[in-house]
Amino acid sequence: MQVLSFSGEVARSANLHLSVLDEFIGVVQRKLSETANPFARDSLSDMLADLIEQRGGYLALAEPAAIAA
Repeated sequence: MQVLSFSGEVARSANLHLSVLDEFIGVVQRKLSETANPFARDSLSDMLADLIEQRGGYLALAEPAAIAA
């Protein structure tokens, strides 16, 4: 098993990105709940899935100092 270490600067940056993504995810969820348009709902659902996937990548970098790979 390989262990990757990240500097505090990388973790802080990842946390900032997580914060932005969380806000944007909230906006997309709100807009999704406000529209009945099938095309818009489908598009927003796709966007939401992509954002959640991106969030997972940043979450791995934001974990305290090291992750197992």
